[in-house]
Amino acid sequence: MSLSKNCFTDLGPDQQQYEIYSALNAISGLSIPPYDEIDLTYYGATNNIATVVYSNAGSPVATLTLTYAVQPPITNDELLVNVTQS
Repeated sequence: MSLSKNCFTDLGPDQQQYEIYSALNAISGLSIPPYDEIDLTYYGATNNIATVVYSNAGSPVATLTLTYAVQPPITNDELLVNVTQS
């Protein structure tokens, strides 16, 4: 599955999460189990998200790994090219 839009320009973490969720909902076959916590990790000091971990009652239920056109991204707002779920 791939996303080809840069959806993180100048957004705070809550807004980034909403953008990720909205964009991923459009991808057929992606399903995030019920969760009550979200943990975002970033590439270095950039605003590019590396992983999104969804947890329920303290246990991870899904992990998304984001890949960018330049890997690892070294500048903000790099083009997102792929998302994998585990």
